[in-house]
Amino acid sequence: MEEMLHRLQKSAAEGDVDELFSILAEDPLVLERIDAIPFITTPLHTAAREGTIHFAKEILNLKPSFAKKRDHLGRSPLHLSLEGKHMLEVGNPGYWDLQRAYQELVTWLIKFDSELVRVKAKGLVTPLHYAAQINDYSNLADFLYVCPSSIQDLTVKCETVVHVAIKNGSCRALKVLLGCLRNFNKEKILLWEDEQGNNALHTAISENQIEAVKLLIKYMEVNKMNGEGLTALDIFYDRQDSLNPEVGEILRGAKAKRASELAAIHLLISTLAKLLGVENSRVRYFSEKLSFAKSFLKSLGLVDHSINKVPLEVRNVLLVVAILITTTTYQAALSPPGGYWQDDGNLPVNNTVINKDTYTSSILGDEEPSEQRAGHMIQGSLIHLFFLLFNSAAFYASVCSILILTTALPFRKFTIAATYLIVFSFNFAVIETFPYPYNSAVWWIYISLMVVTVSVALYYPYEFYLLEVNKLTRCGRGNKLRLGSFEDEVKGNNIG
Repeated sequence: MEEMLHRLQKSAAEGDVDELFSILAEDPLVLERIDAIPFITTPLHTAAREGTIHFAKEILNLKPSFAKKRDHLGRSPLHLSLEGKHMLEVGNPGYWDLQRAYQELVTWLIKFDSELVRVKAKGLVTPLHYAAQINDYSNLADFLYVCPSSIQDLTVKCETVVHVAIKNGSCRALKVLLGCLRNFNKEKILLWEDEQGNNALHTAISENQIEAVKLLIKYMEVNKMNGEGLTALDIFYDRQDSLNPEVGEILRGAKAKRASELAAIHLLISTLAKLLGVENSRVRYFSEKLSFAKSFLKSLGLVDHSINKVPLEVRNVLLVVAILITTTTYQAALSPPGGYWQDDGNLPVNNTVINKDTYTSSILGDEEPSEQRAGHMIQGSLIHLFFLLFNSAAFYASVCSILILTTALPFRKFTIAATYLIVFSFNFAVIETFPYPYNSAVWWIYISLMVVTVSVALYYPYEFYLLEVNKLTRCGRGNKLRLGSFEDEVKGNNIG
């Protein structure tokens, strides 16, 4: 085994593909035995480090699992390709050829599997972190393009890739990262704090990175305190002897304040929070009684279940059924049993003035007009009233189901907006064609029931959404707890 591995490593360093296949002819299981070792420098690692692109492609084709294999320092072949490219000296013979080989290998690896960007080496450093560290903004942009969610990965010190770029003075890399956050509407990542409680702006000031401060100041709350209770201006004054005075000018221009100036405001807010019982959201969450909405959801078995855990096939079936019911009930409201009157009934032509708002008439003649009005439902019996009530209830229930099933899907805001518009149009259509007189007791009963039902149908999806958010909060998201990375709410859903 050791002899075969030595021969493979030598052929990998030299890029000898023929030797690779000779070894495989002698020992067909050699790659399997290498793969069985959890942490090892595989021939692919060696090829990636030395820039032997053809050998790397050949062995990756033979053993795809080597792409995610990690050596004794946790480095993947992608880590070593970036390192090899960065460590090249300009005077090295064949410098440009090796540069192209390393870059081709990096591109080949991320096309082979975009998740390689998230493989964590020692210190939980991913290839994205390393690219930011060495200011390799070209590969950084490629990594973010193929795997946008990698921007959420944290190092062992709870540093985001933005922290890493700032601490290493990688200004071009920082510009790429800010562009990525803007495009995916994820500027909140700039507020994430490292293990010392410093966000991106605090770090930029501490590292005396003037350009970084200029870039970050328009995205961030300038008076946010770090883990030590210091604002950005406090950090500047504490280290002003070693910092560029321009940093202080930038902060004062952004109306930055010291923590002492904000103490009174924070004391007032803290006092109000305690009076309102909101000083600890988790204590409040577990101490408060279940609301009626939560009790109802609990009776349905939905409180302890996440919509994301429902199998996709089941969600699809439920969504199709809900849409079918919505379509049927909506159409039934537009085409009610008995249809609509085609014209007004028994109304004098020359001596009657119609008040369309109150459905009443000023009668100048002797003949009483009928209540028949064009465009209104013909049926007006008690059974027809029950039809309208049950049909509307079925419509609202199906709308409620659609909103719950689409809770965690991408672009859910557009779905909600479109669904609300459908609900409003349904209500207006029924009210406009209602067969009972305006302002009558039946009219008010139906309107009251409709308002209550609509409110319930639109409120429960919102309550369910809050339950989902509370589950994320209880798992540590949005707090100072850092677990290495924050995954997206929907698995497989990129940042967008």
